[in-house]
Amino acid sequence: MQNVINVLVFMLVLGSIIAIHEFGHFIAAKYFDVYCSHFSIGFGPRLFSKKGKETEYEIRALPIGGFVSMAGEADQEEVEEMKDVPLERTLKGKKTYQKVIIFLAGVFMNFVLAVIVLFASNLMAGQVPVDRVQIDAVENQTPAAQYGLKANDIIEKIYVKDSKKTILIDSYETFSSSLTKENFGTTDDHPLVTVQVKRENESKNIDMKLQFNEQTQNYYFGIVFKTRRMSFIESITYTVTDVKEMSTSIVDALRLLVVNFASTVKQLSGPAGIYQVTAQVTETGQIASIFRLVGLLSINIGIFNLLPIPGLDGCQVLFAVVERIIGKELPQKLKLILQMVGLGLVLLLMFFVTYQDLMRIFG
Repeated sequence: MQNVINVLVFMLVLGSIIAIHEFGHFIAAKYFDVYCSHFSIGFGPRLFSKKGKETEYEIRALPIGGFVSMAGEADQEEVEEMKDVPLERTLKGKKTYQKVIIFLAGVFMNFVLAVIVLFASNLMAGQVPVDRVQIDAVENQTPAAQYGLKANDIIEKIYVKDSKKTILIDSYETFSSSLTKENFGTTDDHPLVTVQVKRENESKNIDMKLQFNEQTQNYYFGIVFKTRRMSFIESITYTVTDVKEMSTSIVDALRLLVVNFASTVKQLSGPAGIYQVTAQVTETGQIASIFRLVGLLSINIGIFNLLPIPGLDGCQVLFAVVERIIGKELPQKLKLILQMVGLGLVLLLMFFVTYQDLMRIFG
């Protein structure tokens, strides 16, 4: 039963991201009166189809993409239905800024979706540290447990014996940012420190020997701090931060893919990898975690579509700008060939990362 739920959530997650992206293109095209013959979520065999006033609405079997068929696109030139569409209702008959808005509307809607679900996640389940640096729990077999830190202790200062440096702790941010060798003023991986805590309204000094975590490049205590629910305003602030950090992360990954393709491509995931992550998140039973996953994937897909690869939105914008500069349309056959090559490369990349995912899962 859980596997069925995992598959349904996976399809709902990918389907919602694709639907909102294509809806962006569709609603912008409709606003500028571009004729749209098909609005499709997914590729492959049709599972559902309904004819509107002039648009065929479809759901297809493979939820790995979608499309809006607009009059004037390179791949619609030979479609019989499109041949009688007046010029003013085609992309060719629209001004450059209108075409750019239509091409970028999908990416815009991906970011709108991300903002909505990340804000909902933060508002529903977002946690921030309390104003005081108060311990909520001590992890087993850690320096904090070994040397006697306890739940409800409030950390006030850290004295580093090697450097004779005292670090005043007035917030979680101060504590977390202070745990570096530079701030401790030492190169020792196991420095001796004295931690002053307030316990039951009394100050108490605890001598400790810390451990340096090579992965995080911080000294490690092994404590969990008390938190509280985010306020409405904090949810907005953290949502902005989330969008910024997620966007930066995918941009960095794409940059590395260009400068170091062989190494970076091994770290990418395709539909199988996304399914595995979705299943893990689904099994936690936390709606807020699913919302965060939707937000992350929506930003990734949005930014990926900005790449100037034929077949993606970024290249469509590039074509429109180039045509405006040179004062004439690029040959439709050239755009169609480039589009097919670009989509072929994207599909090859998808097949490769899917193979990697399957090897990780079953290998």
